[in-house]
Amino acid sequence: MEKIKVSDKEANCLYIAYAAEAVGNMNRRSVEISFSDERVQLAVETPREEVEKTKAILADCIAEIVCIGYKYNFFSERVHPAGLDKEGHDLLISSIIAADFEEEFRYARMRLKEIDVYTIDGFFDFRMQALRDKWKGVAACVPEFFSQSQLVDFVQYLFSNSKKKIFLKNGKVYDWRCRRLHRSALIGGDMDTAIREIILSGAGKIECLSVLSPEQENFLRRYYADRVEFSY
Repeated sequence: MEKIKVSDKEANCLYIAYAAEAVGNMNRRSVEISFSDERVQLAVETPREEVEKTKAILADCIAEIVCIGYKYNFFSERVHPAGLDKEGHDLLISSIIAADFEEEFRYARMRLKEIDVYTIDGFFDFRMQALRDKWKGVAACVPEFFSQSQLVDFVQYLFSNSKKKIFLKNGKVYDWRCRRLHRSALIGGDMDTAIREIILSGAGKIECLSVLSPEQENFLRRYYADRVEFSY
């Protein structure tokens, strides 16, 4: 057996829990989370023949953590347009995250090939400078005022050309392979989980397979209009 470690600031224990869940669901792996000196660490004990596979899963998780969790915090601190309530602000930030997620994920994943020690905050501080510079430029371009109708137009524009399709059933979101999506776990907060998951998926089409809550239905009819299908 071999032990692989991932650590972050204690305040980011949500991210470590996300990575722990990803590897904890796999057979023959022992997962342990510990706290020390204001840091949180995940230790994964894995068979030697599965080390590379486990490292690949953890690297995927770290890339998601940076491109979703860290990015959300980055923009939340810098982008506060007037005209939006808390939910509208969260929708805006989540949309900005989703717009470039695939490209930024690939970039972060590539940089992770260069390291053997998974210290997430250190990786972000010292190897993601180009990404942070890009985010600063994007944040500077966000208007100081956003009306609710402008937010609707913005979200519709961002995903109008997306060919991705997702499915919504019993408040859970699935991709076209029927894999449940849970990127919203990297953000938390009070927003409806399904709504945030829909935005973070970057999907252009949505099929609903069960009855929705009034909030979810209103959101889909407003933001996705003719790109949502109700199959129940």
